[in-house]
Amino acid sequence: MSDFVPTPNPEQPEDPFLLKGKAALVVGAGDPLGRAAAVALAEAGADVAVASLRAGPQEVVRVNSVANEIWSLGRANAAITLDASNQNSVDAAIARTTSELGSLDILVNAADLPVAIPVDELSPDDWHAVLAANLLAPAMTSSAAGRVMKLNGYGRIINIVSVLAARGVANTSSYAAAHAGVLALTRALSQEWARSGITVNALQVGIYEGQQGFGDNPEAVQQLARMLPAKALVKPEDVGAAVVGLAADSGFITGETIAVDGAATARV
Repeated sequence: MSDFVPTPNPEQPEDPFLLKGKAALVVGAGDPLGRAAAVALAEAGADVAVASLRAGPQEVVRVNSVANEIWSLGRANAAITLDASNQNSVDAAIARTTSELGSLDILVNAADLPVAIPVDELSPDDWHAVLAANLLAPAMTSSAAGRVMKLNGYGRIINIVSVLAARGVANTSSYAAAHAGVLALTRALSQEWARSGITVNALQVGIYEGQQGFGDNPEAVQQLARMLPAKALVKPEDVGAAVVGLAADSGFITGETIAVDGAATARV
């Protein structure tokens, strides 16, 4: 057998969006957007750990299913049960990711707890639950991941937020406020870590196919689609592609919010 190794063709450089050798953690991988992000990263060559936001049995099953998809793509993986409001649980998830995958280069915060309740019906406990899932969770996982990334001098953090962060509507006060907080967190961390080799960006996603309470109702989907410029809801796979783009960036796109919404917010 020949040992010939072909000389790289300068006219066909290596694909810049390949993430071979990178290790990612996707929090909220049991939800449609988290799953799409995890699979897209694996397809681009990254090893991927997937974590649930909560310890419920259904979510754990979904996360393990995503881990199996990543395994089928030939990538190293880990399925993690995470309580993102508990510091010890977050630290353990980061430690397990770095131990099993060898590093932590990419963090995707895709956890989501949608709520549509009039503000005068929200109790303090309701507010705490919504803020814990949608704001505290990405803040804590970003902080823990950032400590590892700063040591390595490299990191890509991608926060997936709802379009309601910028376009709050009636009965979504707690949810919209939490996601708006993630946008502010994104901008603040991008400046705090600008000299550490870490980028922090947000993907602001419109109503998407399969979204709980919106995209999972066929009649509501048809009504919503008619009002949107694209005449269609966002597909989770569209978000996955955007995640790969930000994960592969050279390092000067940071502090940005990129809309993945088929021009919905551009119209309004």
